Amino acid sequence: MRDERSSDQHDPRLDGIRGLAVLLVMLFHLTHYGLARGPLEKALTALPSVGWSGVDLFFVLSGYLITGILLASRHGSTYYRSFYARRVLRIFPLYYAVLCFFLIVVPHISVFATVNDFWSPRVPREGVWYWLFLSNFRAAWLGAWDHQVLSITWSLAIEEHFYLVWPFVVRRFDDRRLLWICGGAIAGSLALRIALVAFGFSERAVYTLTPCRLDPLATGAAIAIASRRAGGLARFARIANVVLPVAIALFAALCLAIRPAAAPPAGAPGPQSYEADVVAALAFTGDPWMQTLGFSLLCALFGSLLVSVATAPAGAWRGRAFEIGWLRALGKYSYALYLLHLFVGMIVLSFFAPANYPGRFLVAVPVYWALAIGASYAVARATWIAIEQPMLRLKRRFPYRV
Repeated sequence: MRDERSSDQHDPRLDGIRGLAVLLVMLFHLTHYGLARGPLEKALTALPSVGWSGVDLFFVLSGYLITGILLASRHGSTYYRSFYARRVLRIFPLYYAVLCFFLIVVPHISVFATVNDFWSPRVPREGVWYWLFLSNFRAAWLGAWDHQVLSITWSLAIEEHFYLVWPFVVRRFDDRRLLWICGGAIAGSLALRIALVAFGFSERAVYTLTPCRLDPLATGAAIAIASRRAGGLARFARIANVVLPVAIALFAALCLAIRPAAAPPAGAPGPQSYEADVVAALAFTGDPWMQTLGFSLLCALFGSLLVSVATAPAGAWRGRAFEIGWLRALGKYSYALYLLHLFVGMIVLSFFAPANYPGRFLVAVPVYWALAIGASYAVARATWIAIEQPMLRLKRRFPYRV
């Protein structure tokens, strides 16, 4: 969701990858699966139903970008100070502004009364979990979300935990040992998920606990480390281009195999809350096969996608696809889009609800997507101008000295 940029290293196609990630997440949250009845309607929800995987794509990309930055500056005299200062400037201002708005301001605004129905009465008292980037542990402990709109902060919490520890590891070990550590994290995360599933831990714990979700971050980190070797990522382009379609096929097959058990129950069309829709869709992620094999397949899928796009020759379709202007624009504002799209979607829902148009799902849902994503984009651009951009300008005061 966030990146460190330098004018000489930034690949614009990475913005496109980031844009794809946030688009997947937004479609996932903004789709009312319970309203889909016919085969065409259910086909329209097929991609959004796996949109939660966009978080894994964010993790892979974050692991790649952050590790690349750390490797390039790890022998510098300002290594820790520059990294953490720049991270704070990138993450904290918008994040804490959003927390203040949702946890302090919104509950006291009567016009948002319908949105407040999604708040847990415990939120004001339990807000410390959000302030300290521990919302993923809170969700794992409860087996549920405390705060519907802020539930997505679980992934930000995992990234913060990664940022706290990984710079010390990169500084301490050479590239060869770092690759072994990445391999151990990938294998260890899978083993831990298998163990938690076997011992009957909650689906939410397996989905949100930091040690269970280190493999996509480690996958991205391993790609960054491998890119420093002779030949760079180009050495792995052919392998990535083979792994990518195979991983897509295997993941699709897994989704088709477990979909009957994960599909939301059928019923008469009618108004559906965000909470009911998202809970029904999240049941898809709670399948034991998805939480073990599926999450690992996503590492292979998104890792190979990253390598394939990053090594695409000029003019190649797989590179051009991620250079599309609107997709890169979504990537540029992805942090605010990620944090705010659920709330904006709820507001838009009060003006245009697909449930009010029974029998017209194929038209109503795309219209709702366009309205909600468009409004979210407008809000994200506003927060970029008011909060993010001014803070990012301060990063020049904390240069990396290599």
